[in-house]
Amino acid sequence: MLDHFQNGPGRRAAQAKHAWDRLPFREINGSNWLVIGFGAIGQNVAQRARAFGATVTGVRRNQAPHPAADAIAPIADLPNLLPEADVVVLSIPLTPESRHLADAGFFAAMKTASVLVNVGRGGLVDEDALLAALDAGKPEHALLDVFAVEPLPAESRFWDHPRVTLTPHSSGITTGQHTRNDALFAENLQRFVEGRDLLNLADPKDVLAG
Repeated sequence: MLDHFQNGPGRRAAQAKHAWDRLPFREINGSNWLVIGFGAIGQNVAQRARAFGATVTGVRRNQAPHPAADAIAPIADLPNLLPEADVVVLSIPLTPESRHLADAGFFAAMKTASVLVNVGRGGLVDEDALLAALDAGKPEHALLDVFAVEPLPAESRFWDHPRVTLTPHSSGITTGQHTRNDALFAENLQRFVEGRDLLNLADPKDVLAG
């Protein structure tokens, strides 16, 4: 989001041609973020966005307030929330209920100059509808880390679409991943030995649903 708001491609092009182009940019400060799926990933996204001055609404089943969000809302409120969001982040699991959550109606409800971010699963998005919406200019841009078919086929329009920033399902491939995984395993092993609830449990029904 920082790269998109600050016109990273334009800055890199200016540097490549040795041009002192003082490009204006859009601030995250004052923007409204809608984080759909407010588990560990959504909460961490919210913390970082709020550090830049964004207002965050988290969407989840549990309607209890959360310190990382300015507001919590149910998924049924999306028609009212999408028109106000500058950034919409998808960080929910793929289930039969969430498949193609982001469809033509979803994109039509989004705000002009808004940005879609998908770090959940490719199946959350109706990709044909997204391409049509991007062609029409709303959302303004899509930051996509996941796709319905992976690896993304070479002939996919997403590779070359001017309104798409693409990463190859790599948002979790970081220098800190193994350290966090080890710490989580050790914590859950201790909880298991002590008969306490484990962290980050997946619902077997969701796993078996594919």
